Amino acid sequence: MKAMLLTIAVFLLFSSSNYSQKTIIIQPGPTDGKDTYLNSAFPNDPGGTGGGLMACAWTFGGEFGIGRSLIRFDLSQIPSGTEILDARLTLFFDPDYAYGLQFGENASYIEKITENWDEMTVTWNSLPNTTNAGAVFIPKTQSSTQDLANINVTGLVSEWVLHPENNFGFIHKMAIEEIYCCTAYSSSDKINANKRPKLVITYRDCNIPVAGFSYLTQIPKVNFLDTSNSAASWFWDFGDGYFSNLQNPEHSYSAQGTYTVCLIAGDSCGFDTICKIVQVCTMPEPHFVYSAKGQTVMFRDSSIMPQSWFWNFGDGFYSDLKNPEHFFNQPGTYYVCEQVTNGCDMQTFCDSVKIVSNGVDDQAQTYGLTLYPNPAHDMVFLRMNVMAGSTASIELFTPQNKSLRKWVKEIIPGNVPVSMDISGFPTGFYFLQTKIDGVIRLNKLIIL
Repeated sequence: MKAMLLTIAVFLLFSSSNYSQKTIIIQPGPTDGKDTYLNSAFPNDPGGTGGGLMACAWTFGGEFGIGRSLIRFDLSQIPSGTEILDARLTLFFDPDYAYGLQFGENASYIEKITENWDEMTVTWNSLPNTTNAGAVFIPKTQSSTQDLANINVTGLVSEWVLHPENNFGFIHKMAIEEIYCCTAYSSSDKINANKRPKLVITYRDCNIPVAGFSYLTQIPKVNFLDTSNSAASWFWDFGDGYFSNLQNPEHSYSAQGTYTVCLIAGDSCGFDTICKIVQVCTMPEPHFVYSAKGQTVMFRDSSIMPQSWFWNFGDGFYSDLKNPEHFFNQPGTYYVCEQVTNGCDMQTFCDSVKIVSNGVDDQAQTYGLTLYPNPAHDMVFLRMNVMAGSTASIELFTPQNKSLRKWVKEIIPGNVPVSMDISGFPTGFYFLQTKIDGVIRLNKLIIL
């Protein structure tokens, strides 16, 4: 039913359209024409140029021969892909050439040539390949001086305009190549320009629009903006069973999800279609925090809009729980990733987790350590609620557990902060490890 509605809409949009058209006449002369005549009675003679062309079956000096003509029109002045409405070929009878008559059972065919050829070098023995697919039949002439006029070659010309690389012209030959039959007509080298082969082509004189659109999502509404080139009519399929013919519609979706939205943009020349995937939902934003007791880490999901979870703890173990607890067999730094999914998409967040034995507690409030500012740029401060006389060993690590700098600080009474100069370190994520009286505290530090 949906496909039927779409078809009906397209019909209503474009069935009554009026389009402009253009007619051109291609009738090349000696310098730009490409045509030649070949005969099996002279198989090695190149065609070259001459005033006349033939399709025939005759005797030549007592020897039977089949004559065929090759003709190619240059269609480069018609834009590739243009819709051809009509194309008519006329071959003019030539009383000055050959026998000066149209004779016998001379019904004939025009067939497509499928490979390149040179009018100055091609011979009967090197005739290019042809195909009878789409061949054009020309009935028997009704008089001995008849022109082969207004031959409908619309199909051939349409294909050549759509695929210019395949335009190798056509070959003209008798339908039954048995003596005696003949058609004789002028070539592009004829002195009388009016008698040269003529092709009259009528085509749409305009360009089909190129469809395009952008959109802004404000759940549950989506504002669509047409960006099509030269469109005059629009038809939107919002992918949920609703449609619009406005240029820039606004549509509200009843449910969050992913929809395929299509726009058909048209004008008097035709129409073009573009489809895009539109996500009408809040993308998941993964994040987690964790606390460690020894080598056991409790992970707590803090993502926005997740529906499912997948944890990779970086040590070959996994979980699909929302808030898993994991024991790491060995101390070290692990790259833990949380992958969250909802109806819109799947996103991943990763963080380095440093596991240190001997009493490491990443979130413990032992000694009341406070790190600030965080993120930091030049200086970072630690405030420690410990007794005077204690010494703090402070060390900066990369996520790969590489030590970068150490500080040894004496604790000053009165909860006075100690400072560390971090200028010169690249922007990134680090660990700051503080060791006091054998107890280790690990803080994450971001340097800007």
